[in-house]
Amino acid sequence: MTLSEVASGPVEGELRSGSSFLKLMADARLAGALVVQPRMGFSDPARMREGLLATKRAAEWVVGTVTVDSYTRVGDELSAVQAIRDRITLNGYPITAYSPHTTRWVLDRIRSDGFPVQVRHGSARPQGITAALVLAGLDATEGGPVSYCLPYGRTPLADSVRNWQETCRFLAELRATDCEPHLETFGGCMLGQLCPPGLLVAISVLEALFFRRLGLHSVSLSYAQQTNAEQDEQAVAALRALACELLPDTDWHIVLYTYMGLYPRTAPGAARLLEASADLAVRTGAHRLIVKTEAEAHRIPTVEDNVAALRIAADAARTAAHRPAPRPAVEDNQVHAEARALVHAVLNLREDLGEALLKAFRRGYLDVPYCLHPDNAGRTRSHIDADGRLMWSEIGAMPIRHVVDGPRPARLTAAGLHEMLSYVQRRFDDALPPGPPRRLPPAAGPAVPSLQPPASAARPARSEAASGGNTMPFSSSGSGDDPMPKPPASPDKHLSSPATKAVLKVQNRMLTAARAFLAERGFIELLPPVIGPVTDPGSRGSKQVDIDYYGHKYKLMTSAILYKQASLLAFDKIFYIAPNVRLEPLEGAVTHRHLVEFHQIDVEIRDGRREDAMALLEELVAYTVADSARYMAAELSFLERDPDAFRDAAAFDRIGHQEAVTSLIDLGHPQDPGAEIDWQGEEMLSAKASRPFFVVDYPKGSRGFYDREDPGRPGVLRNFDLIAPEGYGELASGSEREHDYATIVTRIRESGENPAKYAWYLDLARRGLPNSAGFGLGLERFTRYVTGGTAVWQASAYPKLPGVVSP
Repeated sequence: MTLSEVASGPVEGELRSGSSFLKLMADARLAGALVVQPRMGFSDPARMREGLLATKRAAEWVVGTVTVDSYTRVGDELSAVQAIRDRITLNGYPITAYSPHTTRWVLDRIRSDGFPVQVRHGSARPQGITAALVLAGLDATEGGPVSYCLPYGRTPLADSVRNWQETCRFLAELRATDCEPHLETFGGCMLGQLCPPGLLVAISVLEALFFRRLGLHSVSLSYAQQTNAEQDEQAVAALRALACELLPDTDWHIVLYTYMGLYPRTAPGAARLLEASADLAVRTGAHRLIVKTEAEAHRIPTVEDNVAALRIAADAARTAAHRPAPRPAVEDNQVHAEARALVHAVLNLREDLGEALLKAFRRGYLDVPYCLHPDNAGRTRSHIDADGRLMWSEIGAMPIRHVVDGPRPARLTAAGLHEMLSYVQRRFDDALPPGPPRRLPPAAGPAVPSLQPPASAARPARSEAASGGNTMPFSSSGSGDDPMPKPPASPDKHLSSPATKAVLKVQNRMLTAARAFLAERGFIELLPPVIGPVTDPGSRGSKQVDIDYYGHKYKLMTSAILYKQASLLAFDKIFYIAPNVRLEPLEGAVTHRHLVEFHQIDVEIRDGRREDAMALLEELVAYTVADSARYMAAELSFLERDPDAFRDAAAFDRIGHQEAVTSLIDLGHPQDPGAEIDWQGEEMLSAKASRPFFVVDYPKGSRGFYDREDPGRPGVLRNFDLIAPEGYGELASGSEREHDYATIVTRIRESGENPAKYAWYLDLARRGLPNSAGFGLGLERFTRYVTGGTAVWQASAYPKLPGVVSP
């Protein structure tokens, strides 16, 4: 179904009747009332209906919410459908997995002019969700190209901008059907905390302008309660002033979010924070408040939790309305000065606001502190001052130096970051004013008859895999827009995909280039063994596969590293294109970077040192990348891989293992200093890098017995990992090899292994193994980096993920 067909085609149920959302907001303004709204979503349609009904009864001025589940927000409809079939409870309502008939039943006789319903989701690819909500008769949602991208994953910002442009144009088409769609910016929240208000206000305004320029006439501008009430008042005043200045022809209002960070763990603390947000909303003239519940710090809230929160907020708002405070002006308003400078700097970059946003992030004009997204520059930092205000420590390249008073650089430790993150939680839990929270007022609102679901209501719509067609009315975006993509169930769909064909053609060229590069330097390609009595013991957490070899227990190769050393008895320089099989832990299925069956470009150099292997690897990667960019330009363009991503691929950085550990701990990641950098840590370091880099000098005990210990630095290994930038993580591992027989036996015993297992290898070592260095470069991971893939399985013709049965 096309966009126009969704927008104008005949649909059963309540649709094209104007906007109940706009009507309620207009009526509330006339009454001087604050509208309250929960964050609520349930996977069971009957439970979702029950929640909406309870919301309607909870307060006089209230908006209903359908919050979408995580599978749906990342486009994994197949998993959502399977969860429904398996009766697995999701953390929201899977609106695209159910038919429009089911969702209309959920809303039937509940949604009305006095009780509108908004869909909240968090997706950087919102087309399918938007089509589903429109087909169900709804016209209000939230999001934005920046705020629904950077905090939630690694979706390229350019993809998110394109997706939201398409979605906004689609919503704007509804205006021709006597419907006024409403779109709320999420930019006033971003990471929920630690972002100074000037940047939050700027992004919220820019997203509202983005919506308006694409044809929408009704928007709301969001701001999330932060750490200091006075500063929050300035932020809302700044948001209002900029909206008046830049959106004169738009129906807009301000929506305040109750604090989005670590929530108080005690019930009194949570109630006090909620009351404070309602008081803030009334004092600043915000028109709508999104509440949070006492359960936020412990579990997914129930219907009852949400109803209680709505009543607390509504009661607090009524109390605050009797003691209005003057709204702060924008003169001498630091938040307004920062936000206005940022907004106009972005608007001056390009006429097209989507292009301007992309350019602003590339230049660092917009730079969210502590955000690890690859498209975020990551050069800004913030701190909480003595008065509880969020202030800039470092402003990077943001064009606000003329309005920011003295940013102070300060080294942030892991403990300091935790103090900042938990500031509001501790303040409301540990320093509560005396007295209990207000008692809950009685329920308000008319009763609505409850209906039993029709026989088809709980039956999900057919998935793409089940129907053999595309169930979404929008085309999918390019690479990287799904944090947890899954391979197709059948090889024909994968192999016949134009994207797969392009990736495999690039991979073929990469292999050709790598072979040519190594051959020119005197390397001999050998065919590696596939089975053997023993294999690499150093694979992280993976299991080896045993086979019966004529009554003997053999292994499928997890790595041919021992055979590489042995091969140097024949040739001085060798390489394999080696297949490997590792039964990775089940969690490897969702890391984007683990396969059960994969290949390595395995290289070994006789009499080589670690530096020789690193230099060769650096040259090999740079040569292969340049060759692919030159000869596979059409395929890379089809895959939307920007050649600029490789501009620094010829000059690699280097950091020590301990330096990497310190950086991760400073970022709040609990990295064990005596272990390999775990994959989450690698991903964090990788996301902040602009070029490939080596991590060297791992501690003894963190790797296999074959990595040589540095004679001059006991406890430090002469090894390395190569990490790709942009969040792609590890590409290769290598080291100088231990070749002394006695040392090898000792190291095997220190690792808890039985040396007898390695009899054939130790016999060679006793007779004399050559000194050597080498590496293994993961072919599928390398291909994913070059082609810009979302997951490593996309670089395999027959992918096998941990725990996923496939051909």
